Amino acid sequence: MAHVHAFTQALIRCGFNQDTAESIWAEGFDDLDVLAQVSVEDVDAMIKNVRETRRAQGGAAQGNVTFTFMAVRRLKALQNWAKERIRTGRPLQPGLFTGVEMNNAVTQLSRETMREEVHEDEDVDKPSELTDLNKWEIFWERFESFMSRLRGAAKCPYTYVFREEADVTAVTHAAVYQDHDARLVATTLLQGDWFTIDNQRVYDEFKNLVVKGPGWSFVKAFDRAKDGRGAVLALKRQCEGTSAVQSRKAAAYARIASARYTGQKRGFTFDTYVELHQSAHNTLAELNEPVPETKKVTDFLAGISDPRISNAKDFILADPTKLNDFEACQQFFKTLIYNKTTQEKHERQISGVTSAGGKSQKGKSSAREGRGGNSKRGRGHNNLNNIQAKSYTREEWSSLSEEQRAKVKILRTAKKAATGDNRHATSSTISSVTQDSYQVDATDYQQDAVVATSVPPPTPRIRFDPVTKPPTKP
Repeated sequence: MAHVHAFTQALIRCGFNQDTAESIWAEGFDDLDVLAQVSVEDVDAMIKNVRETRRAQGGAAQGNVTFTFMAVRRLKALQNWAKERIRTGRPLQPGLFTGVEMNNAVTQLSRETMREEVHEDEDVDKPSELTDLNKWEIFWERFESFMSRLRGAAKCPYTYVFREEADVTAVTHAAVYQDHDARLVATTLLQGDWFTIDNQRVYDEFKNLVVKGPGWSFVKAFDRAKDGRGAVLALKRQCEGTSAVQSRKAAAYARIASARYTGQKRGFTFDTYVELHQSAHNTLAELNEPVPETKKVTDFLAGISDPRISNAKDFILADPTKLNDFEACQQFFKTLIYNKTTQEKHERQISGVTSAGGKSQKGKSSAREGRGGNSKRGRGHNNLNNIQAKSYTREEWSSLSEEQRAKVKILRTAKKAATGDNRHATSSTISSVTQDSYQVDATDYQQDAVVATSVPPPTPRIRFDPVTKPPTKP
C-alpha cells in the first residue's frame, strides 16, 4: 500500500483535496503506472464519471470532491511526465514529482499542446529523391531536417530512431543538451511500442526517397522488417565510410583551390565566391578536419584576382585581426566591393546625364536653325543636281524642299519654252500622264510660295479628264 499512499500524496501536491484524491483512487487510478497507461481522454472521462455519479447521488454523496482547473492541469502534466520517464528509462517514482520537477512538467505539457496546435495543418516539404550517391551530403541534411520536424509515438522528433548511439546510459542522462527535444532524441529508448511504430514510419519515408536510385541496393535488405533504423544507418555508413570521407575531403579542398574571383559577373558574384569557400570549410569541419582561420584567409586571398581590389589584399595581410578571422576578412571585402560598385554606378549616371545634356543643346541649336530658315532644310536642300522636270506624286512632291520645288518649276518652264506652245502636244503624250501627277502639276504653282522672279509665268494647262475624255483645246 506504500505505492498507493505515494500516489495519493502526488495527487494532493497537484492540488486535489483528500476526498478528491480518494475518489480518483476509487476509479482505479491507484498507481502512477496506471496513469501512464491511459490517455488524456481517459483522464477526462474519469473526471466526468465521478461528477455524474455524485450528481446522481445528490445529498447522499459523501465528502467534498472537487476538480479545480489547475489541479486537473497538473494531473495531466503528471501523466505526461510519467510516460516520458518510461520512454527514457528513468525511475517512475511519484515522490519525485514535486517542486521544480512539477513546474517543469506543466511547462512541457503547455509547449507540446502549443506545438500540436501550430503544426496541426502544417505540410512539411519532403527532400528530393537520392538519385546520385555523390549528392548524399545535401540529401542527408534535408532528410534529417525533414524528420526532425515530425513527431511520432514517442512524442519527440523521429531523428531519435536513427541516432548513432543505440544504448541510453547514466552518462547520456547526465549530459547537458541544447533543449528538451535534444535530450529526448538522445535518451528515448529504442524499444517498446513507440519505437516499433516510429521505426516503421521512418522506413516508409526513407524508402520513398531512395527506391529509384543507387542507394536502394543497400536498403532493400531491410524491406521485409520495415527497419527504418537499419536502412538509414546502412546507407549512411556506405556514403560516409572511410573511402567516402576521403573523397569528400579531397572534393572540398579542390573547391577551395579552384575557386577564382576576377570581378562581378552575372552568374558569379562575390557572394558566390564566399559561399564556395564557406561550404568547403563546413564539409571539412563535419569530417573532423577543420581548417585554421589563417589558412582560410590565405586561400581566400589567393583566389582573388580582381584588379580593383588588389590593394585590399595587402591591407588584409597587414592586419593581424582580419588575417586570423575568415568571417571578418570576407565581410571587409564584401563591404568594399559593394561600395565600389555603388560609386561606379553613380559616376556612370552622372556621365550619362552630362552627355545627354550636350546632345540636347546641340539638338536645340539645330531646331533653331530650322525655324530661322527653311523647316525642310534637312531633306537634302543642297542636292539639286538630281532634280528633273518630271511628274511627281503627291508624296514625292511634299518631300521636296522649297529650293528643289523652285528648280523643278524652272526646268519645266524651260522645257515648255524649248518645245513650243504646249497646245501642239499630242494627245498620246498627254494621256500618258497619271491622274495624281496631273493634279500635282496643275496646283503646284498655287501651293508653293517661293517662285523664281526670273521665270516667266507658265502657259495655261490643258483641262481634261484623263480617264474618259480626250484632250480639248481651250
